[in-house]
Formats: sequence, structure tokens, C-alpha cells
Amino acid sequence: MSVGDHLSSKMKLYGVPSDPDTLKCLMAAGEKGVDIDSIAVSDTATQEISSMSPFGTIPCLRDVDFTLCGTPAIMSYLDDKGFGPSLVPRNGVVRALHYQCIHIANETVAPAVNQLLTNEGVDDAVATLNAAFDVMENTLKSKKHRGDFLVGEFSMADLHWAPYVHACMITGHGDLIQSREAVLTWWEKIKAHKSTSKENFIASTILPSMDEIKNNRLKSVTINV
Repeated sequence: MSVGDHLSSKMKLYGVPSDPDTLKCLMAAGEKGVDIDSIAVSDTATQEISSMSPFGTIPCLRDVDFTLCGTPAIMSYLDDKGFGPSLVPRNGVVRALHYQCIHIANETVAPAVNQLLTNEGVDDAVATLNAAFDVMENTLKSKKHRGDFLVGEFSMADLHWAPYVHACMITGHGDLIQSREAVLTWWEKIKAHKSTSKENFIASTILPSMDEIKNNRLKSVTINV
């Protein structure tokens, strides 16, 4: 397959709207100006999914004859293939803080948000999220902090946190965000942030409503029409 075929063909992302990792990948595509067709999966035990993901995990990405599975791999690929500056900071200290933010999102926030989405262990989840958002609030309010986003300039760290914050909002736990001035300001800036690729696209618009989650509907990223 030629390079031209890759450039002219639309990628396909396989996932589900209730999966924050799927949403991170879609936001990364929008942020980097990459058109992508979203395919909502109802069964991961299919030959098509297993051909891209040996253990049947989602999200999966197909770019003509090239396939990937796993959120970090897909986001990295989109970051490199898309337009505009990299979403991974170049400065070593900032980059380390960026990965720390991602670690907290994935290891602490993700399990609690999953409890909200499944309506299981909600009290414990809220307690965990209160502690996590306190850390986020203090980080954003720190005298050492510069810029509008988690590590200053918009980065992958913001893409990792955004779907979790969105999940809190649509599950009736918006007070976790609205009660914290700096976190709420960050969230408003995320919702207004135009693509790093300079396209007229706001990546957060692909985040699903609760109705779309219940009906397994994923939005595609359509920029270059």
C-alpha cells in the first residue's frame, strides 16, 4: 500500500462510547486534525477485532493495512500522523509532570469513573474522585503553574483527564467539578479549545451524551470535508 493511499483514506476507530479510552483517542484525532470514522463495537469477540487486538481489547485503530490496539499506542500514532505541534511536551521537567498527570488519571480516576458509569460503589468512587480533584485543583492553583492547562500548554495530559471529567458531569456528579474554581475554569477552557492543528474543530464536541452511551453511538471526527 502506497503512502498516498494512507493519506487519502479515512482511519477507523473501533470502541464504545462508555469507554473513556475510546474517547481519548477520538479527542486526539480531533486535536491533531485527523479525520476518523468511529465504529461502535457491541462484541469484541469477533474476527475483525481479534485481527487488530490479539486479546480482544478496545480501542483499536485501522489505517488502511496498518492496525493498532491500546490507547497509548493509538494516541501516539495520531499525534505523529496529525498536524501541528506534538502533544507531548519537549521540556524534560514538564514532560515528566505531564506523565504524572496521566498516571493519576489512569490509575486513580479511571476506576472511580467506571464505578460512576456502572452505578456501582458510587460512594467510594465519589470519595476517591474528591481526593483526585483536590490534587488537580491544587496543581492548577499552584504559584509554579503557568498556562491554562494541566502542565501549561495543551497536552496529552488534558486529553486523558477530559473524558473522566465529562463522565462526572453526565452521571450527575458535576458538583465534583463545579465546586472547584480552578478545575471548573480548566474544564471550560477544554470545551472551548480549538484544535492544535489550527483546524476549526473543538475536540471535546465528540464526547457523548448519556443517551448516546446508552444507545452505543459514537461520533466520528470529520474535519477535512
